[in-house]
Amino acid sequence: MGQWIANKGGALRLRHAMIAFAIAVVLSAVTILRPADIALWSLQSKLFSHEPSGEIVLVTDTSRDFDISIDNSNVALIGALEQLEKAGAKQVVLHTPLREGDVEQINQRLERSIALLGEKAVIARSISSEEPMGVSTERNAPRFEKTSKIVSSYVKQDFLRFVWWADPSQTVNATEYSSMWKVLVPSYEPDRAIYPDYSIAVRSIPEIDIYALASGDPETLKAVSSKRVIVAGLGRDDRMIKTPDGHAGLIGPAKLHALAAETAKAGSGQFFGSMITVPTTAVLLVLLILASKSNHQRRIGYGLLATGAVIVFFVAADLGLRVLLAEPAVLLILYAAQRATANWRRRHLYTDPRSQLSNFIALHRDLEAEDNLRDRVIVVAKVARLDAMFATLRGSEQGEYLRQIANRLALSNDRSGVYHDGGKYFAMVLKKADYPDLQGHLEGLRAIACQAIMISERALDVAITVGVDQSSDARASNRISSAIAAADQAREAYRPVFIISDFETDSEAWDYSLQSRLEAALSENRISIKLQPKVDMQTGLFVGAEALARWTDKERGEIPPNQFILQCERVGRLDELTKRVMNRSLSASCDLAAAGQPAKISVNVSAIQFVDNRIVELIEKSLLETGANPANIMIELTETARIENFARAREIMEQIGSLGIEFSIDDFGVGSGNLDALYHLPFRELKIDRMFANSVSTSAEARKIVGSLMSLSREMGISSVAEGIDNFATFEMLRDMGGDLAQGYCIARPQTLSLLQETLSLQRGDGILKKYKG
Repeated sequence: MGQWIANKGGALRLRHAMIAFAIAVVLSAVTILRPADIALWSLQSKLFSHEPSGEIVLVTDTSRDFDISIDNSNVALIGALEQLEKAGAKQVVLHTPLREGDVEQINQRLERSIALLGEKAVIARSISSEEPMGVSTERNAPRFEKTSKIVSSYVKQDFLRFVWWADPSQTVNATEYSSMWKVLVPSYEPDRAIYPDYSIAVRSIPEIDIYALASGDPETLKAVSSKRVIVAGLGRDDRMIKTPDGHAGLIGPAKLHALAAETAKAGSGQFFGSMITVPTTAVLLVLLILASKSNHQRRIGYGLLATGAVIVFFVAADLGLRVLLAEPAVLLILYAAQRATANWRRRHLYTDPRSQLSNFIALHRDLEAEDNLRDRVIVVAKVARLDAMFATLRGSEQGEYLRQIANRLALSNDRSGVYHDGGKYFAMVLKKADYPDLQGHLEGLRAIACQAIMISERALDVAITVGVDQSSDARASNRISSAIAAADQAREAYRPVFIISDFETDSEAWDYSLQSRLEAALSENRISIKLQPKVDMQTGLFVGAEALARWTDKERGEIPPNQFILQCERVGRLDELTKRVMNRSLSASCDLAAAGQPAKISVNVSAIQFVDNRIVELIEKSLLETGANPANIMIELTETARIENFARAREIMEQIGSLGIEFSIDDFGVGSGNLDALYHLPFRELKIDRMFANSVSTSAEARKIVGSLMSLSREMGISSVAEGIDNFATFEMLRDMGGDLAQGYCIARPQTLSLLQETLSLQRGDGILKKYKG
């Protein structure tokens, strides 16, 4: 059972994980969390600092004198190019405007200087299909580009002017242009974007002045020897870029490409998008759920998962990896929120506060989620006289009492498989296949559960009946109700475990198909009564009758009273049925009295109705409406074993008794009518159950029991009624034993009021005695 519940909890966790995963996937698709990722990347760029390789050098105009003439600018550029060739630079990337000046001789020299560099010279300018005309607005003079490779310095900025990736190439008008950063790292083979590692200190990338280089300064020449050089010192950069580390300030595309090249040389700059991070996180979460066997293990796993996410964050920052972490974080947050909500619901909505056990709302939820409910057995244990027990216990002791019962029902300290409705009912769900002898198992379980419980050094009794539903009905609510009703039907004395197999094939008392027709019969006042006469055994004279409820259904004919009375109880219409039977019985008493005939009528009322003043009000209203004489009314209290609070029941009986009505205890001698009730409650009549009364002629044990009951009634000053007498020999024996009253088929069957009146009008002399003697 515990495993079944664990599986249910695991299934719910898996469902929460899948929901969180689906939402994270959607968020990834719409990139709504990209600002969060940017914030995380910005934070990562500030955590670590790595020095660049120094193999890429920028040549710039450190004086930032942008007002010099084109000819002077070209002279400085010519000098720099000549010195770079002399120093043996590996590569020269010209990311500066190449314009023709007024002096043709200078233009020719610049053209020759670029040509002398040969393949080492690369000309970079902003080229992108995203820009107007596909190229930058500032063009180089064609004569300077004739012998050199053209590359693109274009980089895409986000809304904050940050650059997070640089494409390996740009394609415009079917022509592919490599990106500047990629030609700076020829060994970089993957044809994918690079994600600049801002932990590499941008401000530490070597930068020398173009005029110092053109002058042939030895230190400057040493700095560019065998290096890859970007000449970006003349003219303004076409765009300025913000760096997230907050140290380098605004930089141009040339420095950004230098950083991208340094990133590629360091082997970092890889990107792990949500298509990797979200499924990986989901898989790890699912594996954790499946592998964890307890809440403790799950908590450790959740902690490791959260710690792992933090470690990934720092490792990615240190290694220069660009990882999308916002979506996985949202996945974990959504899962945690669902689990927190579920735990809150379990604690508050699905948990009984007194016992701390899952309640019947949780039971209904779990059964509704069950794939094959027909393979499950629903067991309900009812604790008798619980309210009376709780009257002697403090709140904490009450919870302990309930939890100890749950431990016994679970056969362990793991109560996860036991539900509690907050009152007197516990429930469990078992697999049919696991219990071939279900009756024996539950009887043994009940025997264990009914052992005394120690609370504060006091031994407290436990009385339990067990109801079981193992029907094929697929509706959880019906099966729970059925198991509860079965527990109510069970009797401590002779049937402590009551099992219902199937509503369609089992006892007619459990036929749910009658519910709708019963509702209609009650609404249309189609419940009638028949009257079974009672006689004085010593005189043979009729002294009254018992009113028996009758219902004849249009489709199924006459329905046995024990069936539809139980149905009324189950659907909450017992008061309605009692009211109709009471009114008809009191009206019959009035008619008999008006005809001068014995008008004493006994009416059956269930003991479970003696819990509040509703039954008192019902009887008072019926007396008022019919005008019946209360002295002619006897209430036969049935199901007295179901009384849990005798003090309350006695108080209600005394209120009714003050009206002039007397009480009879029905079916005495079996589980439903017992000495406990006879001792506590004010009865004036004792009805000996037919099982004993009808067996006195054939069983010595039955004669002894009946004789004892008759003697008991005489000593208590109350009348005895032998019911269910089927033959006159039994009647005579009971009369000779000193019986007071009798009823049964040998005297008269239940009949209508008109037929009873006709029978009573024929009564003469010694009544039924004359009938048999004659």
